[in-house]
Amino acid sequence: MPAARVSRIVVVAVIALFSGGCAGWQTTSVAPRELLATEGIHSVRVTRHDKTRVEIYNPVLKGDSIIGHPTDRAIARLVMPLSQVNTIATRHTSLSRTLLVGIGALGTVFLWDLLQSLNKGQ
Repeated sequence: MPAARVSRIVVVAVIALFSGGCAGWQTTSVAPRELLATEGIHSVRVTRHDKTRVEIYNPVLKGDSIIGHPTDRAIARLVMPLSQVNTIATRHTSLSRTLLVGIGALGTVFLWDLLQSLNKGQ
């Protein structure tokens, strides 16, 4: 397989790999009741008073508890009383991190292709 074709395949694979973006958790100063009242919250990370962290997917507020799932595809329910919540964070995508990783990956592919073309001359 020619080096140029391999380079193109690698570039496509890198773009597909990083298309989801670099995501991270951002702690909110909003009360859990207000946060969960907003639409579009896919997941939250709750930090308990004992510093343990629990991710809750598809969270809803019912009474004095957050109810959701322990994973994105789980059927089992997870119930977290609001009295156990110390902080709550939501997941955000960082455009700048995503661009930096993508540029770094493309630079690596470019450098690899350059080194391969220099080795052909020998």
